Amino acid sequence: MSTAQPTVPDGMRADVELAQRGRSEMQFLQAMRAGLRPLQARLRERLEKEAALEEAAGDIARLREAADEVLAEDPRLGIAGAALRWNRAVLTPRAVDAFEERADELAPKAAPPAPEKIADRGEEAVPRYWRYEFHGTAGGWDGHEHMGFIHHELVYRYLLVPSFPGDIFGQRTRVAELAPRDTYTDICDLGCGTGQFTLKLAQAYPEARVTGVDLSLAELRYAQRRAAEAGTEWDLVRAPAEDTGLDGESFDLVASFILLHEMPPHAIRKVFAEAFRLLRPGGDLVFSDVAPYRLRSPYQAWYDDWDAENGHEPWWRTAATIDLVEVARTAGFTDIRQEALGQQSYPWVTVARKPMEGLA
Repeated sequence: MSTAQPTVPDGMRADVELAQRGRSEMQFLQAMRAGLRPLQARLRERLEKEAALEEAAGDIARLREAADEVLAEDPRLGIAGAALRWNRAVLTPRAVDAFEERADELAPKAAPPAPEKIADRGEEAVPRYWRYEFHGTAGGWDGHEHMGFIHHELVYRYLLVPSFPGDIFGQRTRVAELAPRDTYTDICDLGCGTGQFTLKLAQAYPEARVTGVDLSLAELRYAQRRAAEAGTEWDLVRAPAEDTGLDGESFDLVASFILLHEMPPHAIRKVFAEAFRLLRPGGDLVFSDVAPYRLRSPYQAWYDDWDAENGHEPWWRTAATIDLVEVARTAGFTDIRQEALGQQSYPWVTVARKPMEGLA
């Protein structure tokens, strides 16, 4: 197996070098995922042959029932599921090990600039759902001091970028530029993580003051590093997106990129209400997330749902079936529209406006 470094996409560090063992292990995990594709193709052929995909993609419960009945005794489904679960279970530990092999060189590149500038609402503000190990990430997003760096520079580079059907960073630029105005003065990025989307917002609207909100201190520390290296500075806050503690009516754009599918349904509704509270009258909302099942083919919808079940994504189905137009309208928004920006309707973007006072 080749141990050459993968091509470094725009938005990732070019100076991250792993020891040979670390590179080999990460590349093996990516190759294993790719190696499942022929098996998945055979499963699709069987589903199509036995007419198990005739249910509408929007009725995911009936579609799953019909497809799973056909594949119940098919050992290939069990093999694929077990392989995916194992892959996700060992991915973070292997990435952490790879980091630790060269920690003396990598830790300075991962650490935030001093002094650390992150406002923290404290543990009492952390919701129960945050304790879930999303994507099978061992210990969650704060399972390592430098998890932000490990997740972005190792997991993204070796697994997500090679397997993603599109430009994972270019999509963030397109979503940022979808905001209705040419300029904004105050922007809030909810669920900012390591600041990938935050940076695109800052680049699209360079005159704006930018605030990033996330529940992971490790991710926020790397976001601070990213901002410093880009020659800018963001206000970073550790808080839940649905209860930020920030002043109301203090932003003219509230945005998020692929946050909602990590939240249970009650939190999704609360985050829309919080965005409405944060916005000044006339302010804009731009939220992007996973494609609705109703826009997917029956096979794609079945596979999304099955993959989420085997990939530590407990609320993917909620995000793919919830009526975000109704959620936004209930929160008070108007001028609501939705748009598919990428392949297979991903990301799916909801744009809305907080009405001017007296016009709601």
